Amino acid sequence: MMTPAQCRAARALIDWSQQQLAEAARVGNATIRNFEGGKSAPQNATLDVLCRALESAGVIFVDENGEGPGVRLRKNHMTTEPIYTDASKSAVLEHGVTSINCLTLQEAVIAYHNLPPERKEIAKITSGGKVYSASEIERFHYAERAK
Repeated sequence: MMTPAQCRAARALIDWSQQQLAEAARVGNATIRNFEGGKSAPQNATLDVLCRALESAGVIFVDENGEGPGVRLRKNHMTTEPIYTDASKSAVLEHGVTSINCLTLQEAVIAYHNLPPERKEIAKITSGGKVYSASEIERFHYAERAK
């Protein structure tokens, strides 16, 4: 399970506030504040949604390996290369507690680009079984990859 230090470090890696994590995980800000401050231990189900929200934003949790548990970013989260996608697949745009079902991925990306900056930071798009974070959405490219 995630430790309070891992939670703080994970948020720092993706530059999220406690409020942004709370919105992405759909939990109260006090839950995160109390967990990170060591004042309370959330239920396992709450820790699970916190982990999933952070993982969907690009965080990888590193288990105890002799040096202690930690966090790092997914490799594709750190790159600036385009992500080639099939724009015709259906998609769901989530930003905080709001979800928008879209007929196509391209429609979801357009809706994403119409969000205010603070909503973009916590947004994610699910399409074709994959979850894309805000930084990945910014790199979508619809043309065929050069061969």
